[in-house]
Amino acid sequence: MNAPDAQQLARDGYLIVRKVAEESSLRQWREEADAVARAAGTTCVRHLRRRSAVFDELALSSRFCSLLPAGYRPVRSILFDKTPEENWPVAWHQDLTICVAARHEWEGYGPWSTKDGVVHVQPPMSLLEHMLTLRLHLDDTPASNGALRVVPGSHRAGRLSPEEIAQATESEALVCECEAGDVLVMCPLLLHASSRSSAPARRRVIHIEYARDADLPPPLSWHE
Repeated sequence: MNAPDAQQLARDGYLIVRKVAEESSLRQWREEADAVARAAGTTCVRHLRRRSAVFDELALSSRFCSLLPAGYRPVRSILFDKTPEENWPVAWHQDLTICVAARHEWEGYGPWSTKDGVVHVQPPMSLLEHMLTLRLHLDDTPASNGALRVVPGSHRAGRLSPEEIAQATESEALVCECEAGDVLVMCPLLLHASSRSSAPARRRVIHIEYARDADLPPPLSWHE
């Protein structure tokens, strides 16, 4: 990531990198995404790298790693497959939890939960502040097709209360319209949401979160 991009990411909490992938690769990934979603029986497929060697390779590829600072590796992966039949909205939120291999009580970590058999926990803000997420769009995603909405700069306010989220959303929100092959780079603490599609079509997104091993204290370790 070059200096201007790093400055924009630090200021706004997100940036869009255009045309990261060409159509030939996108066709392969769409086919793989459809196969994975069918096998999982859901349009929100968690732990994607475990289910797909293709997406595991993508997460570790120079194509993706070149968009990140040195020393980052994938720690959580999800396929979002919004369709005309599965056209759900997502309320304003921050991504506050991480997936770990096992529960170990540690100062600053909690509350704990288990989802799909995987241990989740809210870590300290200092860890979340250094994480980054890459969202690869496999389909065109204009505002009418449920494009992500964000509140620029909201990641710099730390963990927000429901009241603070309500005060900081609609009037300040921007829509991140993307074309197939674009990657949205974002900070997990950035306030984000998405509406139901008003002109619903396929909206497949590969969502991969990255972090540094050194930021997670042993005996805690990443699930992926």
